[in-house]
Amino acid sequence: MDNFYFNYKDLFKAPRMAIGPQRIGLATMGIIVAHVVYLIFTYFSIMLGGYSIGAIWSRFGLFPCTYGFQLPFYSYIVYWIGFILAGYLLLLMSTAVSRAAYMHLRENLFYTYQQALKFTKGKALSIAGIYLTFIILILPFIIGAIIMALIGRIPWFGELLNAFATLPYIFAGMVLVFFTLSLLVSFFFGPIIISTSEEDGFGAAVQSLHLTWGQPWRLITYGITIVVLEIFGILFFAFVLKVGLIIYSILFMPLMHSLAPMLNNALRLIQLSLGDLHNWIVSVLGETGSRIFYLKENYAALHLNLPLSTAVSSYVVYFFLLIAGYMTIGYGEAVANTALVISYVIFDRKLTDTNLLTRKDSEIEEEEDDKEVKEEDTKDLGDDTDQEDKEEE
Repeated sequence: MDNFYFNYKDLFKAPRMAIGPQRIGLATMGIIVAHVVYLIFTYFSIMLGGYSIGAIWSRFGLFPCTYGFQLPFYSYIVYWIGFILAGYLLLLMSTAVSRAAYMHLRENLFYTYQQALKFTKGKALSIAGIYLTFIILILPFIIGAIIMALIGRIPWFGELLNAFATLPYIFAGMVLVFFTLSLLVSFFFGPIIISTSEEDGFGAAVQSLHLTWGQPWRLITYGITIVVLEIFGILFFAFVLKVGLIIYSILFMPLMHSLAPMLNNALRLIQLSLGDLHNWIVSVLGETGSRIFYLKENYAALHLNLPLSTAVSSYVVYFFLLIAGYMTIGYGEAVANTALVISYVIFDRKLTDTNLLTRKDSEIEEEEDDKEVKEEDTKDLGDDTDQEDKEEE
């Protein structure tokens, strides 16, 4: 990519690079799928505790949590299964978006979302392998601590053994802290490493350890910058959508006597879908400040008597407003993943003095090989045609 400085300045290219149906579409799709999985498992886990769907919806809407209810232990098991599965889907989404952003960074502008999804499908086990590697690294420390604690219960021998092992315990604790920090780094950079360098799960885990050790201050400063850029991207996208909705309302002002009830009910459904989150927004920002989100009033307090056609139409509008909300978060995630890709390209340059933007890539080489084969086939076809023309003469 032209004008790539390999420093913090490149991060500010992320909001512009993230704008595009490919990156936003992949991020939005991943968030929707992960959210739906989370909703299904969470609602099911709470229902196992004897609560109805209506009771859950009235309190939490689209953002349920089991810890707002008194539930049996198996409900929490179901909840955490869904939570982990949703998190894994978000990691896959991050891989797909990062792969698309990486190809865009390499100016491969014809890279499609189907190719990004195909790449992610092929790397799905590698994503899981990152965290399996960290479990293998961290688990011995936990098991060892439990064993030594049990040995410590033995009079004299256990107490003296643990006393003499004080320094090894301190060293082991330091190593465990380092592994834990590297695990946190891998949640953000694991998919990025796989999408840019095509590492397997073990290789991505090793690179996460390398990043944590070699670039700690850049990880912190770049991370803060990326969070700011993501928040800016979400607020900017939401602002643009809000302006679009206002313009829509103004343009259709002559018809607002029929459109206003439909739109008001759709916005009321949006607020009800937020559940306790709506109350939290109002308590933090106040009734006036919450209008940033709700345009002009508290629609959840409205009681509308609508004809059936208007009610059905308002649910259609509600659905598209939800999609717009997902797209807003999707754009923020696209900005974050693009900035993380740029960050890792910079980190790798600082650590290994290599350029990920010019390395050999399996998909690019495959495309070039296919192009050469097609050119050879075309050339052979042309030669055969010339030979046939000569024979006819």
